[in-house]
Amino acid sequence: PDAPSTTAQTHPAPQQENPLQGGADPFAVLSKKSLVFPTLATNLGPLSPWQKFKLAANNSVSVATIFGALLGSGYNQAINSPEGYGQGGEGYAKRFGADMARSASSNLFGNFVIASVMHEDPRFYVKKNLSFKQAVKYSAVRVFATRSDSGKPVANYAGLVGPLAAEALATTYYPDGNNGVGDVFIRYAGDIGWQFGGNLLRQPAYEGCEHRV
Repeated sequence: PDAPSTTAQTHPAPQQENPLQGGADPFAVLSKKSLVFPTLATNLGPLSPWQKFKLAANNSVSVATIFGALLGSGYNQAINSPEGYGQGGEGYAKRFGADMARSASSNLFGNFVIASVMHEDPRFYVKKNLSFKQAVKYSAVRVFATRSDSGKPVANYAGLVGPLAAEALATTYYPDGNNGVGDVFIRYAGDIGWQFGGNLLRQPAYEGCEHRV
């Protein structure tokens, strides 16, 4: 007689809670390590004020922040701005230090203080499977809009007011001739541009492009 058949029991794999689901998605890996883009959202739960403070601290010394400061300092060195810092290694070090200080202030004011007071979620939520055009639009919208701690869409006061407060503070340590109101808003415009570029880097737009081929 034939041997009785047996039914193999399978156990479903545990569900991922990460909104960046997708196997070996490099963006998910980077966000979990909190080294390159600490502000990438890896869960949907709200952050406490203490968690927002840690997020601000981590983002201030992240690889992306340091690389951006190195790049920005190199550009300002090339155009000799601010002139009061001079040239050479000392001038570059001063520019790099000022850029890191501005980033730290922006994170402290925005991702911690304002986000806590206004009950905003300062993290960036990746939206997958977008075309490049859609990713550009989403990245731009996310400069001006974010989520509340309860998950509702709100104005991004943390991302907009935080950098402005940081640039106002920078007038206390920038050299004379580069700390006027006009200088503040010129640097602020650059901050908003960097914020958009950072959103686009966080948003894996290449994935949507691949699906369109």
